[in-house]
Formats: sequence, C-alpha cells, structure tokens
Amino acid sequence: MSKGNAGGMLGVGGTRNKLSRGALRGGGSGHGGRGKAEQDRRQELLRKFQERARKG
Repeated sequence: MSKGNAGGMLGVGGTRNKLSRGALRGGGSGHGGRGKAEQDRRQELLRKFQERARKG
C-alpha cells in the first residue's frame, strides 16, 4: 500500500494545450488570441506612450 499520496489531488486539472509561440503572443486563433477591440485599445495606449516619450 502506498503512503505518499493518500487522499491527494494527483492528476486533477486536465491537460495542457499545445500552443504555438505566435498564439501565445496574441496572434493566431484559439485560446491565446485577443479580440479586435482589445487590440485597438492596446495600439492606442502604445501610441500615447510613444507620443509622451517624444515630448518629454
């Protein structure tokens, strides 16, 4: 009889999906992708930061 994991949660949680590097960075389809609205918001924020950096 094994003592090590009596009543433990070994194996709970499902399997990990294999995602490409591009999907992990927000491109492509699937779980790692961003919506169009979020991409637009992020681009606008980046533009504002760059504009401030040029002025300051």
